[in-house]
Amino acid sequence: MNNQDEFNVQKGNLLISQPLTEDDFFHNTVIFLTQHSNESVVGFIINKPIEIKINDLIEDFPNIEVNVYFGGPVASDNLYFIYRAPHKIDGSIHIVSDLYWGGEFDQVKKLINDGILSSKDIRFFLGYSGWGVDQLRCELENQSWIIDELDNSLFEWDTVKLWENRLCKKENKYKLWVNAPKDISLN
Repeated sequence: MNNQDEFNVQKGNLLISQPLTEDDFFHNTVIFLTQHSNESVVGFIINKPIEIKINDLIEDFPNIEVNVYFGGPVASDNLYFIYRAPHKIDGSIHIVSDLYWGGEFDQVKKLINDGILSSKDIRFFLGYSGWGVDQLRCELENQSWIIDELDNSLFEWDTVKLWENRLCKKENKYKLWVNAPKDISLN
């Protein structure tokens, strides 16, 4: 049995951090997995918007109101994107259904200018979250993450309440923990 089968983790899944995770990067996060191979796993934190719009980062970008998200601590000075479209942008990687990751950035700008991609179809991220397969397996064994299925509403979620909503949807026992402070000793 390979590691992917052992924990039933695959691209397109969500990783929900357990309550009281002390890691500053992953406290109360939901990560969307975009790649899973025998060597590595890559995903993006989808519920940590930062106070930057895409037009603040790129001068000649089309006029579109889109937040940028903190995708994770790896390569946090690089910009990444996930989009949904009926067809693939050159160089992008298919994740699941109509969701893709990366691709030719000039094509993205053109599709936005042409009204084919809107703010409801694309998310931008600074950095990503990544693991070696053994590292993620160890974190799953230690119950740092809850694996969840994507319900094809990636772009409709309320990102402010996403962690709480997804966690409580998994099990009622988590309802007590969703309002706990990061440092439980302060309670």
